[in-house]
Amino acid sequence: MTFGNAIDSMVARANQTWHRPSWWNLLVVLPWALGIALLIQEWRVDRRIAAHQQARSGVVTAHEPANHNRYGYKFEVDGKTFTGWQTPGKDDLAIGKTVIVFYDPQNPDRNSLTDFHDLSASFLGPVPMLLLGIGVVAFFISYRRRTTRESQPRL
Repeated sequence: MTFGNAIDSMVARANQTWHRPSWWNLLVVLPWALGIALLIQEWRVDRRIAAHQQARSGVVTAHEPANHNRYGYKFEVDGKTFTGWQTPGKDDLAIGKTVIVFYDPQNPDRNSLTDFHDLSASFLGPVPMLLLGIGVVAFFISYRRRTTRESQPRL
């Protein structure tokens, strides 16, 4: 078998695969499904924290423009110092600026400059688009399988 024949054979096999796609092609969207699961898990964790979050004032201590323009901050709870990093949303941050830090009183290492109610809602933003993408791929496979079956000659 020559190289050209091998290429022609692979192209023919690919055309046949997409002419009547298998439901196994849904594995293409597996990363999207895993992403949905992770986003929903993060939403649930942040929603639980939001139910009992507390706030303290803190101070911005560092700025790393090369690392997603993130800012470091510190705050104290019961005499113990905790730190965190955040990429600013709308707020203008600067080193030395006093900020409000929201934290989980059971684990102050879990903290943010954004209220956990808002943070939890932000995790659900991409979920509808991911679900739509999965639905479109499933519809495409169903449509191709149906039109292929209808166009085949009956014996």
